[in-house]
Formats: sequence, C-alpha cells, structure tokens
Amino acid sequence: MEALQFIAENIDSVPHLEALILLWNSRPVSWSLAELASRLYVTPERAHEILRDLMRLQLVQAMEGTQIRFGYLARSSEQDALMHEVDSIYRKDLVRVSNMIHSKESSPVREFARAFRFRKDPDK
Repeated sequence: MEALQFIAENIDSVPHLEALILLWNSRPVSWSLAELASRLYVTPERAHEILRDLMRLQLVQAMEGTQIRFGYLARSSEQDALMHEVDSIYRKDLVRVSNMIHSKESSPVREFARAFRFRKDPDK
C-alpha cells in the first residue's frame, strides 16, 4: 500500500502522523502552535519540531498574519488522495501503524539516510 510506504519513509513519530492527519482533516482551517501542542499533548517546542519536519516534507505550510498559523499544504490531487489513504489506514489500523512507526530506526539515523535520498524537483 502506498500509504504504508509513505508513513514508513516519511513519518518519524506518532505525533508527526497525528499532526498531519489533524491538519488534513481540518483543512482549510489553520492552527496556532499553542493549539496544535495542546491537541497533540506535546510541548510547544515539540510541536514546533514536528511542524518544521512536516514543512520540510512540503505537507504543511506556515501562514503569516497577526499570529503564525499552520495548515495542510495541498500541492496536488495525488497528494490529497494519498492523505485520504493515510487517514483511512490510521483510523482502521491504529495499532499496526503505531507499531510500525515505533519499530523504525532512530530519528537521527533516518535523517542521515534522507540526506542522501534523491528527490524530483517539484518545480520541474
């Protein structure tokens, strides 16, 4: 399944996945850092790290205003279809997906591996 592969390759923790799904399901509503931290039961510092990681994957965007808010970044219908599948599989098989995330290598090891992964330039 493409959704499981996406999670395995891109999602570092359950809070990362829950933040992404929360932003996906509440689109086009945007959230403040404090609101997300409260909803995810993490510190604002941890929420900021999670959002930074999701923005690096171009799945979340920061919106400037009187207060910075964060929302899902819809880049294509293919990405939206994938997010629908990710949301669906997490709802149906929460324990399996959570265990899969927890059993992955440590975050620093994954970050090192990602540095050598080739990606298509989205602007081309």
